[in-house]
Amino acid sequence: MGNFTQHITCSTAVGIGVGGIAYHFGFPPSVCLVAAGLCSFAGMLPDIDSSTSKSYQECLYLTAGVASILAASRLRHYEIDPDLAMFAGAVVFLIMRFGLGTLIKKYTAHRGMIHSIPVAILCGQLVFFVVTGTVAERLIKAAALTIGFLSHLVLDEWYSVDTSKSSIRLKRSFGTALKWSNPNQKGLVTVLYATILCLGYTIGTHPEVLERVNDRMEQFTQIDVRGQDQSQTLTCEIQRAAAEFLSQQIQVQIQTPTQEVQADITVPSVLPSAMQIGNDWQRPVLLRPAPIVLQ
Repeated sequence: MGNFTQHITCSTAVGIGVGGIAYHFGFPPSVCLVAAGLCSFAGMLPDIDSSTSKSYQECLYLTAGVASILAASRLRHYEIDPDLAMFAGAVVFLIMRFGLGTLIKKYTAHRGMIHSIPVAILCGQLVFFVVTGTVAERLIKAAALTIGFLSHLVLDEWYSVDTSKSSIRLKRSFGTALKWSNPNQKGLVTVLYATILCLGYTIGTHPEVLERVNDRMEQFTQIDVRGQDQSQTLTCEIQRAAAEFLSQQIQVQIQTPTQEVQADITVPSVLPSAMQIGNDWQRPVLLRPAPIVLQ
C-alpha cells in the first residue's frame, strides 16, 4: 500500500487538475482553490481507520480541523455572530477529534468499509451540505473531495500488485480498497447505504437542484422544437422544388411536337366463347387501328 507521502502527493496532483478543470468551465478562482484543497485533503482521509499507523493521528487532527473550518464557514453564511461561529467550530473540532476517533476504533478496522467506494460517495454528500456557494459550486467541491478519496483507494490497489519480479503477483491486500461491500460488516453496510440513499434523495429534491433540472429540460425542449421547425421547413422546400421540377417537365412535354405512327392491329373476327353473350354477338368486329404517339 502507499504511504502518507505518496497519497498526499497523488491527491494534490489530482486536486490541481480538478481545480484547473473547474476554472476552465468558468468557476471562480476561490471555488477552484477550495475544490483543489478538498481533493488534496481527501487523499489521506481513508487512512483514518488505521489506528495503529503513524498517519492516523495526522489524519484525525486534519479531519477535525477541516470539519471545524467548514462548519464555521457554513454558520457565517447564515449571518451568525462571528464569535458564536468560532465557538461552534471549536466544538465541532472536539467532537470530530475524540468522538469520531472513538467510533472508528470501536466499529472499524483497517481496510474495512472506510476503504470503500460508498464511503467516498457519502463523504462527498456530507461536504455538499456543509460548504457554501451555489448548487454548482457546492457540487464541484463535493465531487473534488470524492475524487480525492477515490485516488487513495486506487493508489492502494496499485500497490497491491507486485511487479518487482519477472511475474506479476497479487498481494493479500488486493481488492480490499476499491470495494462496494464487506461481508464481515453487514450491519454497517446496511446503515451506510441507507444514509447514502436518504442524502441522495435530499440533494435531488433540493429546490435549487430542481430549478436547474427544469431549466435544462426547457432548453432541451426548445432545441427539439427548433429541430422540428427546421425539419418541417426543409420538407416544404423539398416539396416546392419537386413541384417546380414537375411543372417544368409538363411544359416541356406540351411544347414538344408529337408524331403519330399508324400501326396495324389484327383483331379476331369472332370473339372468344368466354366473351360471347348470345348468338347475336357472333359477328365480325372491326376496330380502327389506334394511333401510337412517340414523344
